[in-house]
Amino acid sequence: MIIKNIFFALAFLCCFSLVYAQNDVYLSLSSPSKRRSDIAIDNFTPADKSVTSVKYAKLFKDTIQNDLILSRYFNIMQEAPENSDTDINEKLSDFAKLGTSVLLSATVFSNGDSITIELKMFDVESGEVIWSSNYKGESSNYRYMAHKASDEIVKRFIGDTGVARTKIVFVNNSTKHKELYIIDYDGYNIRRLTRDNKINILPRWSPNGEMIIYTSYLYNNPDLFYLNIIKNRRGIISKYQGLNATGVFSPDGSKVLLTLSRGNFPNLYLINTAGEILQKLTAGYCIDTSPSFAPNGQEIVFISDRGGYPQLYIMNVDGGNVRRLATNGFCDSPAWSPRGDKIVFTMRQGRGNYNLYVYDLPTAKITRLTDNQGKNENPSWSPDGRFVTFCSNRSGKNEIYIMAIDGSGTRKLTEIPGNSYTPSWSPILGK
Repeated sequence: MIIKNIFFALAFLCCFSLVYAQNDVYLSLSSPSKRRSDIAIDNFTPADKSVTSVKYAKLFKDTIQNDLILSRYFNIMQEAPENSDTDINEKLSDFAKLGTSVLLSATVFSNGDSITIELKMFDVESGEVIWSSNYKGESSNYRYMAHKASDEIVKRFIGDTGVARTKIVFVNNSTKHKELYIIDYDGYNIRRLTRDNKINILPRWSPNGEMIIYTSYLYNNPDLFYLNIIKNRRGIISKYQGLNATGVFSPDGSKVLLTLSRGNFPNLYLINTAGEILQKLTAGYCIDTSPSFAPNGQEIVFISDRGGYPQLYIMNVDGGNVRRLATNGFCDSPAWSPRGDKIVFTMRQGRGNYNLYVYDLPTAKITRLTDNQGKNENPSWSPDGRFVTFCSNRSGKNEIYIMAIDGSGTRKLTEIPGNSYTPSWSPILGK
């Protein structure tokens, strides 16, 4: 059985469980809110003619170029107007005629299992080097090195760190069981995390990117597990009778907010990372679930059917000052933006499909992001607050997509066998 959204999944699972500090200088070339910066990417030069150096020169260029395209900050000049052996001054002159602002060039050195990339960025008009940086590491880690370079380029232009060093964790059933998988934000390096042959659902990242928490039926009760992807270690955080689900870390990583049923109605509880209950935040004969912290850690958005059907509510972190956000439909899966000004969520109106919406908190304006494209559910923000990843069955099966927060630029993450669900976007990762 495919469970279609988190709220009704928990309603089902509840019944089932009763049975069981430094300043940077930026390149202010353009305003990202108004237009994109023009940037040309030269063919990266291998330091020698070895097969390895030639190979990694191309891989580095392709990865960085794709990162900059996906950032949507840049107009990329992908092909040099002249032969790759042309003198740099002639190249700059050629690109200047095309109206390009800057030229990115690189030299790649390969030495056994080690690889170094020397990046330079030229001002096309003056010919001056306006930024340069070196990256060195094992050749097997070249994609991370390229992503790190891409993020630094974005930061030098925009002032905000890019998201190239992020990953997405999600659930997939291609093995006939629901297992956790992880993948780079650009759709590469998919890796299976669990091999339980059980039901694993609703993964969420820790703020430091070291752990993932999720609900698992490994021991025939929906317990809350943690998986430390750095130390390759996992264990149980919460194993109270009944539901231990929709867990989410507090912004400082010291607490977990989740839905516990404990043989009764599902309510929201705050626990520490050892599983000890710190506070019961909601009470009553209703289902309270799908919490998400505001980035300042002082408020929580969640779903409750206390008004008769699932709707959006906000409360203080101590459980007080509960108020409903005015919407017109069955709501699910809210996620508070990293910048604190928006909440993305899913909503079904009438007999239609679930679609993605954004609630703008300063104006109380609701914007619809998807329409007539199947069911669209379980959104999760990129760490810069510019994109969301979500699950959609628009292709005929459930797959993971990414789009900009204005609803544009939707792309499928990659082709993956089976059905995929409940993606969660990581913070910037160290490796």
